[in-house]
Amino acid sequence: MVACRDDNCHHLEGSKRCARRAAFLRSLLEEIGLGGDRLMLFHLPGTAAEDMALGSGRTVEALAAADSNAQAAAIRDLVVRALVDLPPSPLHKAPVAGADDNAPQEVEFGNDDNEQ
Repeated sequence: MVACRDDNCHHLEGSKRCARRAAFLRSLLEEIGLGGDRLMLFHLPGTAAEDMALGSGRTVEALAAADSNAQAAAIRDLVVRALVDLPPSPLHKAPVAGADDNAPQEVEFGNDDNEQ
């Protein structure tokens, strides 16, 4: 998940709400056995301060594109590193030899009440 920094979000509580939701989702992931570390939350600078300044006619120093790209690249690197370190998902367990619990079951549909 990516959210604005707390001090630069268009929504008064947007970043804080995002953090609470991320914590809740992590607890759900832990509860079902997937591990809360599979959900990551990152903060990037928003544009609320710049937008407010521009709206009031003041000039602001905009975040340079190079800085934005560097921050996005740093997040990408962290995510890639985390993916490499994560254990395989328990949802993708190797099947046991000879057992196919996930195979579709055949079900007969008929009107047995009319048979003699």
